[in-house]
Amino acid sequence: MAHPIRVDNSRPATVRDTARLLGVSKSRTDELIRAVRRMIHKDDRTGEFVIRTKNSARNGSTKARKTNSKRRKASR
Repeated sequence: MAHPIRVDNSRPATVRDTARLLGVSKSRTDELIRAVRRMIHKDDRTGEFVIRTKNSARNGSTKARKTNSKRRKASR
């Protein structure tokens, strides 16, 4: 049966508080926090926090340019 989550307005809830209330184990909470820290970085120019994206698009375009370059050399 669902029970309401009590809210303590004295301070903001931390990630660990939220995980504990949701029943997530301590080791899994630590694992998730490490994963998020690897994905997020602070942009030096704007000072905002940015989520790192996978570089699959950039790697794909690099590969395409190399292929085109090889084709040009082969056609000479």
